[in-house]
Amino acid sequence: MSLNIALIADMITQDAAALAQLKELLARERIQLEQRKTDELTHIIEQKAILLDQLNSSAKQRQEVLKASDLPTNAAGWDMLLEANSAPEALRTRWQQLTQSFVECQEMNDINGKMISRSQQTLSQLLNLLRGKTPSPSLYNAHGAKAQTTASYTLAKA
Repeated sequence: MSLNIALIADMITQDAAALAQLKELLARERIQLEQRKTDELTHIIEQKAILLDQLNSSAKQRQEVLKASDLPTNAAGWDMLLEANSAPEALRTRWQQLTQSFVECQEMNDINGKMISRSQQTLSQLLNLLRGKTPSPSLYNAHGAKAQTTASYTLAKA
């Protein structure tokens, strides 16, 4: 199968633009999470979903190209396709930059996910304190294993 260089270049350009927007959204999301401002998060999440759908559609197109060429449907298969069809070096470089952008977005998303998880834990602990519940202490049993006690403790009485 002959590789349509113009089509591939367009796909990479579109994905690069989508990833640049996604990075910007992830950075904005992180700022909102750091400042604990949830007003804009809904809008950011909606925009992220649109970009992820676009990137997913593009990934499916790339997989179809690789399947038609009997190559593995992963980044290594894409590298082999570009090399086998003598793609220009500039196109290969853009592909490498695109894969690096995917990695950077994943890392940014992981950080934001950890921040969200930590905020949920903090909120849960605060709610438990307001309800008068404290986390069950971990104690060791006779066999040396950790055991949770299920009793609830009152912090104060009126």
